[in-house]
Amino acid sequence: MGDILFWIMSLGTLLLPVVLFIVILMYIIRVVRRVEKRAEERLKLDKESSALQQQQMKAINELNVRLTNIETVLKEIE
Repeated sequence: MGDILFWIMSLGTLLLPVVLFIVILMYIIRVVRRVEKRAEERLKLDKESSALQQQQMKAINELNVRLTNIETVLKEIE
């Protein structure tokens, strides 16, 4: 009985670092995946924001052109 207990304890002592390493590695992989997912979400939001800003700039430029045209017409009338 003592030999079996010693064998189990020595096997557990040998396997504990391997199991601990695997658990830590799995945790690190999960963290990396979360970070990648967040980075992808931020990139998507940045792209959407950039597209919206471009649309706004286009609208502002169109309004500026219209305003310039109106000012030109009003100057011609005077």
